[in-house]
Amino acid sequence: MSWEKELLVCGAGCLAGMMNSLAGGGTVVTFPVLLWAGLSGLQANTSSTVALFVGMPLSAWSFRKHFGEYTHWLKKLAPIALLGGLAGGVLLLRAGVKAFDWIVPWLLLLATVLFMSHGIINHWLRHRRREAGEPHQLKVWSLVIFAAVAVYGGYFGAGIGIMMLATLGLLGLRDMNQMNALKVILGMMMNFASVIYFIVKGQVVWHWALWLMAGSAVGYIIGSHLAQRIPGSWVRAAGALIGLAICIQLFLKQMHGG
Repeated sequence: MSWEKELLVCGAGCLAGMMNSLAGGGTVVTFPVLLWAGLSGLQANTSSTVALFVGMPLSAWSFRKHFGEYTHWLKKLAPIALLGGLAGGVLLLRAGVKAFDWIVPWLLLLATVLFMSHGIINHWLRHRRREAGEPHQLKVWSLVIFAAVAVYGGYFGAGIGIMMLATLGLLGLRDMNQMNALKVILGMMMNFASVIYFIVKGQVVWHWALWLMAGSAVGYIIGSHLAQRIPGSWVRAAGALIGLAICIQLFLKQMHGG
């Protein structure tokens, strides 16, 4: 029996874990590798989502000392995150493989653009943070945007980190440490809802998901040690290049009818 595919999937999981620890974007690596392993687009998405969820509770736990600082935000946003993530998971399975295969190149392109615009979004957030006297208040339109982001998180989720930072800025948050903590915890809630749904519906290819889990666990550990040594911009650039390459391949595949 050849172990080449298993080892490559495990390696992709390790790289994805490192990326998620350093800058986010692990799905851009795991999704195409699972396609190469023979899974359908929908199976690759559900299996990747479940496998990469392993590192999220560990990341969330690292912010435990600051829980008291954003409890009031969690009370308001956690239900939306959970329900939105579940809605995204339901939408993914109900819409089916054909719809997902058609839209996934566009979603990957969106995620890649988000990676590339990370610096611009961070600059905008820093500018808003310097604005004095603006009260923290929730507006209906900003909650609607957050709900849409939560649905996207449950449906696909690549690039969700930077998307959530921008949305939290719209909601009125200014403290970057607080925003990063909320990003991790709310992102975990979105994925938790969709992960449970995918497992209950039997949509996870466990053989490949477990290989990804093993690799990502190692990757999260390595990433946590490299976080202070490797610039996040390097990781984002690598993720953007991978994302663009996969986008081109998937768009060409669509143009040629499969």
